[in-house]
Amino acid sequence: MEGLGILILAGGGGERFGGEKALFRIGGKPMIQLVFEEIRKLSEEVVISCRSSREKLVKMFPEAKIVPDKFDKKGALTGLMSTLPEIESEYVALVTCDSPKIRSEILKLIFRSAQGHDGAIPKWPNGYIEPLQAVYNTGKLRRAVVEAWRDGKMRLAEVLGRLSDIVYLSTEELIKADPELESFLNVNLPEDLTNF
Repeated sequence: MEGLGILILAGGGGERFGGEKALFRIGGKPMIQLVFEEIRKLSEEVVISCRSSREKLVKMFPEAKIVPDKFDKKGALTGLMSTLPEIESEYVALVTCDSPKIRSEILKLIFRSAQGHDGAIPKWPNGYIEPLQAVYNTGKLRRAVVEAWRDGKMRLAEVLGRLSDIVYLSTEELIKADPELESFLNVNLPEDLTNF
């Protein structure tokens, strides 16, 4: 889709998982490959944020830009600080490497809702939001991340608070693209693999 870049966050160390999650195999493929194959349908511009395994990822995804974390801090903001300057598209879809059932159709709907705004974030009926399966205006997200970083605020909530025009998209609207909403299933612990 024109105007949309994809950023796969794969910098987590997988401490809770007991190893590098991105490369863990599901159905014979590394989890990150399942994500990449699905989201690649949307954009030629794919950037992967990583803490380690850069060489492996470069071999696996020669058509993607692999960017190692440039800062020695944990969390999504470290990956965003390192990789957002690499995104050239007006909008960026953030996805995590541990969501192997992500559907490109969901990201299309979120992207459409984000246009003309700072971003669009899925929101569950209970109020929980999915800021790492969302689409943002690249420039505005970059500025918000830099400001939060500069102020020592390392939580994603601090970044979102600096974006004034976010569209919250009900997950009920996304059912047409993903009837079971499996795009939001994450693999955080080995026990989570029972869902896959």
